[in-house]
Amino acid sequence: MAAQPTQPEASTRLWGEVLSSIQQRLGGSQAFETWIRPIVPISLGPELVELEVPSPFFVDWLHQHHLPLLRQALREALDTEPDIRFTARESMSAEVPEASMAVGGAATATLPPSSPPMNGDRSAPDRTWLEGQLHPSLTFARFVVGPSNRLAHAACRAVAERPGVAYNPLFIFGGSGLGKTHLLHAIGNAVLQSRPTARVYYVTAERFTNELIYSIQHAQTQSFRYKYRRVDVLLIDDIQFIAGKESTQDEFFYTFNELRDAHKQVVVTADKPPKDLSFIEDRLTSRFNHGLVTDIQMPDLETRLAILRNRCDQDPEGANVPDDVRLLIADRIRNNIRDLEGCLVRLLALGSLLHQEITVEMAEDVLQHYVNPEPDRLSPERILGVVADRYNVRPDALCGQRRTQSVALPRQVAMYLMRNLTDLSFVEIGRMLGGRDHTTVMYACEKVVQLMKVDTAFSDKVNGLISTLESA
Repeated sequence: MAAQPTQPEASTRLWGEVLSSIQQRLGGSQAFETWIRPIVPISLGPELVELEVPSPFFVDWLHQHHLPLLRQALREALDTEPDIRFTARESMSAEVPEASMAVGGAATATLPPSSPPMNGDRSAPDRTWLEGQLHPSLTFARFVVGPSNRLAHAACRAVAERPGVAYNPLFIFGGSGLGKTHLLHAIGNAVLQSRPTARVYYVTAERFTNELIYSIQHAQTQSFRYKYRRVDVLLIDDIQFIAGKESTQDEFFYTFNELRDAHKQVVVTADKPPKDLSFIEDRLTSRFNHGLVTDIQMPDLETRLAILRNRCDQDPEGANVPDDVRLLIADRIRNNIRDLEGCLVRLLALGSLLHQEITVEMAEDVLQHYVNPEPDRLSPERILGVVADRYNVRPDALCGQRRTQSVALPRQVAMYLMRNLTDLSFVEIGRMLGGRDHTTVMYACEKVVQLMKVDTAFSDKVNGLISTLESA
């Protein structure tokens, strides 16, 4: 497209093509979210492309690492070889006037009159989420609450309602893909909604480190400190990244102290509790422990189903996903919400692109990219054999239709063991044991759990079966 787009819709579409091209080449990595997503296109012309970035640090980093990729994507979208001009919103000088501070602690650069924002409104551009690096769609309204994250969610809501007063600092830990980053963005978005003038800043520990290195190299540490020590809410993601980095830990320690003493809110996430963070100084971990430390655990089946249902509601194709397919995905992917949603997105894309109905068989094929196969010793056939031997019945009887107590109870135990020792779904277990409905399997598992609570001998027998299977 050789002509300069004049309509905001055309500019938005072109920039969307540029982002899509770069994201594909970067593989959807953290680099894209950190360095490419925050770019705001000011004008997209055949001869000149003007792009706005948060700071001069961004300009330097893009020139060193991503400029060829950016040029290639613009060339493909515009069908020309335009010059690229970067404009930094934030001044890196040591002295920053108070009046120039924008939401998120960044200074807004004056743009030339010939370069209007894409929305056509130079008087009040809506870029507050970019200033603080906040993603606008990651809100409390879109966060699915369950037993695994209820406490963390409640703490984050309290912090968003009373920043600097409730739980300062707030430390959230948990495995990758469980929703820690979503909660950080939700806090920031909620604070800005109630206090639009608040300075809210989200940053990964990696980026915090890179900006510190840049400021040291260019003798701009005062500007770095000014930026981070004047915020109202500081949201630091993956703090374990600063482990072993003494200068970064020193800078963060003094930044943390100054913010806390000024009653400004600090929220930190990590993959482990403070006491288990290796190579993090004791003075930092003690300060983390001084506030509220809460975790996010792996979501249960009901929460995973709710997450999938919520994701389907947001997608036009979501209504085409049958309930048994959602149950299969939720049952097989248990410990990573990103994988859970990624599997659903891949399934929706296949159904749409291939114009095929989404089925359990299609879901099985997609799940192979997300779930590792179980080792042979925990195969369903081995579980059936061990249970049949322990209860003195034939393995084929467990898969048959007899419902006598001598067969029904061992069959329920086999279902319980398959559910807990393999990644088989309720649907798959029912199919293996005589084509039974998944609700039958769910009932059997619940019955075994209840029997184990009240019958010590039965509980010992089941635990003995587990030990036999796991020690083989």
